[in-house]
Amino acid sequence: MTNNPGMLVCPADKVFLVREGGWNEPHSSCGPNIGVQTVKTRGLNKVMWSFSESVIVTAGDAAHRAESKAAIMLRDEIRRRAGIELTIQQILSPESPAIIIAHRDRVPTGLTIPEGAHAPDGSEEGYTIYLEAAEDAPPRLWLAGGSGRAALFAVGRLLRWLELHEQGGSVSLPDSQPGRLISTSPRFPLRGHQLGYRSTPNTYDAWNTAQFEQYIRDLLVFGANCIELIPSLDPHEPPTEIMPLAPWEMNIQLSKLLDSYDLDVWAWLPNSDWNPKQPDDWEAMLASRDALFQSMPRLDHLFIPGGDPGDMQPEDLLPFLERLAGTLRKTHPNAGLWVSPQNFGERKLESFYEYLQKRQPEWLTGVVFGPWIHDTMTHVRQEIPSKYRFRRYPDIGHCIRCQYPVPSWDNAYAITLNREPINPLPLSQAHIHNLFMHIGEGALTYSEGVNDDLNKTIWSELLWDPERPVHDILKEYARAYISAENDNAIADGILALEENWKGPLPANPVPKQTYSAWRKIWQNAGVSGRSNWRLQQTYFRAICDVYTQSRLIGETQQEKNALKFLSQAGEIGSKEAASLAEEILSIRYSSQELDEMHKLIFELGEALWSNIGMQLSVKLYHADGEERGAVLDTIDKPLNDAGWLLGRINTAMKHPTEEERAAELEKLPLWTKPGPGGFYDDLGNPSMEPHLIRGEGWERDPGFVLSAQDAFGEENIEYRNSWYHLGTTLYATPLEMKYADLDPNARYQLKVVYHGRFEAVMRLTANGSHQIHGPLRGTIPPSVMEFSIP
Repeated sequence: MTNNPGMLVCPADKVFLVREGGWNEPHSSCGPNIGVQTVKTRGLNKVMWSFSESVIVTAGDAAHRAESKAAIMLRDEIRRRAGIELTIQQILSPESPAIIIAHRDRVPTGLTIPEGAHAPDGSEEGYTIYLEAAEDAPPRLWLAGGSGRAALFAVGRLLRWLELHEQGGSVSLPDSQPGRLISTSPRFPLRGHQLGYRSTPNTYDAWNTAQFEQYIRDLLVFGANCIELIPSLDPHEPPTEIMPLAPWEMNIQLSKLLDSYDLDVWAWLPNSDWNPKQPDDWEAMLASRDALFQSMPRLDHLFIPGGDPGDMQPEDLLPFLERLAGTLRKTHPNAGLWVSPQNFGERKLESFYEYLQKRQPEWLTGVVFGPWIHDTMTHVRQEIPSKYRFRRYPDIGHCIRCQYPVPSWDNAYAITLNREPINPLPLSQAHIHNLFMHIGEGALTYSEGVNDDLNKTIWSELLWDPERPVHDILKEYARAYISAENDNAIADGILALEENWKGPLPANPVPKQTYSAWRKIWQNAGVSGRSNWRLQQTYFRAICDVYTQSRLIGETQQEKNALKFLSQAGEIGSKEAASLAEEILSIRYSSQELDEMHKLIFELGEALWSNIGMQLSVKLYHADGEERGAVLDTIDKPLNDAGWLLGRINTAMKHPTEEERAAELEKLPLWTKPGPGGFYDDLGNPSMEPHLIRGEGWERDPGFVLSAQDAFGEENIEYRNSWYHLGTTLYATPLEMKYADLDPNARYQLKVVYHGRFEAVMRLTANGSHQIHGPLRGTIPPSVMEFSIP
């Protein structure tokens, strides 16, 4: 017997049980019995079962195709992560440790599923993982599923538990006693994500089929059972510069690939080709869709958004869908047809509800709740007849101008990280999932790339088991994808990244602490570990956050210094004041530390492009636009009002007299100072909107359907930052502000900037009865409007 660290080796070189560290008293000497080895890890004894020399056993030709895929997936993932090649067999030798994939009707030859190892009753996708370890036999790990695809989920759970070490090549199952390790079934039947192969995403359009397969396997690890594709309707659409295949061909390949894993195939197909000038001319639309359906080897469900894009009136959309259902089911007779009332205003929504309530069409399978639905999820479900299924389509990839914006996000982040950054938000996503989970039967998330990779994991796992603690999910995410040795540190680091985004950024101590923690994880990862794209993502975000904070503090101070000189224009002269202010505002704030972080940010951006096809720049890596994840193009955008101030200084200096020039310059530092008895609110800045009434609030209304929110328009260097962020509401919910203790004997003047991406028509009343102004729109560029308060 040899006493290698972490290994118990018997004379026949059969590795059965491993306990790391010093020896405890063995059951008996080597031979048929198993010795015991223990080590204290964090003060606890850690039990390790070694499967480094095991085999994977299936029912062979009798196995379901998904069970065969599960065996291949387990073999490949162990080889990829630990450098060990396990063989797949149909017959098990009595002397060999084994991982056995079985179904009650498909058990490998000569084996019997142990009592207690059967999959849970009544659940096709449920599974049981059972450790069989008698003293006189090698350990066997049973993965017993209620269906073929359940084996995939069991393998996924196992990969979240195993400790796979590339150095030395070992496969161990930690902290397990013989018997049933887990027996579990999913809470919700729909658990999936959208993987759209088109130019819009920040990642997917750069992938070949092998990369798609790897990512689909990654999603299987946490129980995803369906994928939503975004197919092209044009068989001749050419590939973009970075697409390895034309869209039509890739859609066929992905449909075939998903079927090989027995995963449900969804398609998201907006009516972008509809011509409102010829609303009844549907034949060409139906013909193009018929060709698409015939090209796809598998299609289980078709989802048609009512708008965003492809806006159609309900009176056009629903009759068209009736025709489309017939076309769909000629090729895929059991396919479901789903619709969402996206972009339907109040009248269109009422028409949609009325149509379903009165006609209750049999061709419709279900209704989807997605972004830009002008109603609450609860009310939509109430209005939809109970015969229709109901599914969520949550946007998990965006931070602003989206369904679930980051609450009270600092303006500096919105400018530098923009709409689609790497955005692990575990606690927020868990809250959004659990708050409304009782309304539907699951979700397929809206995603534009791997920037939301962690969020996909949160949704997948909570759709399986909504009671799982978030920190446990994060540790398994770390173990499955990054590092078993650093699972706890990585879990804490991901939570810290979410904390970075809470509260005003200048005074937030968390970004520096988070950066320090991730730098330590990064250094401990070694050269091999640093090639992991998920580790590169999290480290990239940690650096971006602290880089933005440092720039914000420095550029804010520069602006304060410039404003100090402008306030002295009457004393030192307008020319001198303007010159000193312009000199300060024209200097790029920098330091050696910032320059080093900037270099590393761009190096990681290059690594992410090489590793996973992540497009963090329009110019460098073919991103579809700045807001489509192109953080490298926005990370250095100005964080103060230098551009606006320089323009105002230039305008002031054109006045003919010194007195006028000085007076105009001295007004600039007073912009946010309303004078004695006055009030200044900077809506969109959480720390400067004390009079805003928030309504329901994010905790109860994370989509801000009934609440005021801090939002962001389109950034423009010629605008004040206060014009970029704004307070806004959706769907005719009133925006309310409350001013108490006003002087009834004083006269008040309201100065306001109306601005925003929707060009809303606004009417302002005081105390619910005094009209301050009638309907009007904001202006572009923004302008200050003045109104007298009665």
